[in-house]
Amino acid sequence: MSNVGWIYDLSRCIGCHACTVACKAENNTYPQRSPLIVKNGKAVAVNYRFVFYMESGFYPNPQRVFVSMSCNHCKNPACIKSCPVGAITKRSKDGIVLIDDDKCIGCKYCIWACPYGAPQFNPITNKVEKCTFCVQRIDAGLEPACVTTCVGRALNFVTNFDYTTSGANAPDGFSDPRYTNPSIQFLK
Repeated sequence: MSNVGWIYDLSRCIGCHACTVACKAENNTYPQRSPLIVKNGKAVAVNYRFVFYMESGFYPNPQRVFVSMSCNHCKNPACIKSCPVGAITKRSKDGIVLIDDDKCIGCKYCIWACPYGAPQFNPITNKVEKCTFCVQRIDAGLEPACVTTCVGRALNFVTNFDYTTSGANAPDGFSDPRYTNPSIQFLK
């Protein structure tokens, strides 16, 4: 069985958010139009992929690193173990972790269990959603939308992920890969 995965080059990401926009467009996630609803100073939105910034160092050598994250389609997903109704499964042919909307009860246990913040609650459907690795594109022989849109070529798709590199070179604050074996390797 081969497993799909991400290779993410931290030195190549410019923080443009093209991957976030491509993911939102491909998956038509909530909200589909503006204006955004804002609660407690934060926009209410479902984003399967997001970019955050990490700053370190001091003058004269400050550093800013951009990190694009989504579901890592782990070898041992915490979300599957936490789901009380069996709505989350892992495809045996490629390791893609999917949520069955018909079974999901919106309890949010998977949100709390995931160390990467991947599952997102949709306030309109009252269900949890997450990155599907653009399964519809994978099944058609295409790469995920976020990968094809990455202008810096920082985000790469692999069809035979090597779990011995799981979480390798992760930025500070990344959850210990031994717990879930995420299908992501970082390059610096």
